[in-house]
Amino acid sequence: MNYNHSNARRGKPKRLLDPSAGSPTPPMAQNPYVQSMYNQQMPLNNGSMSEYGFPMPPQGPPPYGYNPQMPSYPPSESQPTEFTSPQFSTQFLAQPVVTDMAIQYGNALVGTGKQHLAKYVPITALKYYFAVNTDYVFAKLMLLFFPFVHKDWSVKYEQDVPLQPRYETNAPDMYIPTMAFFTYIAVAGLVLGMQERFTPEHLGILATSALGWGLSEMLVFIASLYGLNLQSSLTALDLLAYCGYKYVGINTALLISLIFRKFGYYIMLLYFSASIGIFLMRSLKLRVIPQGHSYTASGNKQRLFYVLALAGIQPVLMWWLSYDLI
Repeated sequence: MNYNHSNARRGKPKRLLDPSAGSPTPPMAQNPYVQSMYNQQMPLNNGSMSEYGFPMPPQGPPPYGYNPQMPSYPPSESQPTEFTSPQFSTQFLAQPVVTDMAIQYGNALVGTGKQHLAKYVPITALKYYFAVNTDYVFAKLMLLFFPFVHKDWSVKYEQDVPLQPRYETNAPDMYIPTMAFFTYIAVAGLVLGMQERFTPEHLGILATSALGWGLSEMLVFIASLYGLNLQSSLTALDLLAYCGYKYVGINTALLISLIFRKFGYYIMLLYFSASIGIFLMRSLKLRVIPQGHSYTASGNKQRLFYVLALAGIQPVLMWWLSYDLI
């Protein structure tokens, strides 16, 4: 084929797709920040755009602290985090050294609390008054209801220490008075509910009044014991226990009043008033006027009046704390 050099093309040949020639570079492509986004974070798939479209970058310089090399998405679950992961806290607390330190600190804290509590509450003495069992509770309740059939009222000692209530029926305890007091609150709520007079405020006033009368009674008898200069083996917890037995009679009278109304209430109140009077006079006589001690006539009268006053006030308080409930 003959080639004619004279038939040269007129003008300069044009390329349709030449990135280095032709139209000028767009302003956005001149920004290095955008080029970085093109090259690293927004690659093209075979020359086509991503399925999410091209995100418009912010104008001007990148914000302070922004590193285009770091991805903006959160780390995947496969990438462990050292100090923000809950697993780190669990592993840290599971270390033997940390566990031992926590146990030692807890023991020290408990020991300090016991020392501060022992200054105000006689914990060792309270253990004695709550050392009871089922046989003792049953025998003591029978003694409260039927004291006139009991013969021996002395309290046995072992090495100058009185036997615990579980081994000695005549010993005072705090278990029965405490349970009887809470039972009194429950029975009072039951009686008020059956009479359609129950309100939380009324029950709270009743409980506060009973607690206040009990503490006032104990303080009066303790002050009288020291004011009259009566030498005895009675302690404050002994007086609190003896004065708390009246709630057994109050609960029984209130429960009977649910069936027999006022007649049953007064019959039971009179009977238990007599029984608790006998119980207290025989129990306290050996504690306030012990056998084998010679006192003057005036001293014996003071001790006898003290016992009679403590035993005689119990029926009055029983009626005062329960008459409004029938």
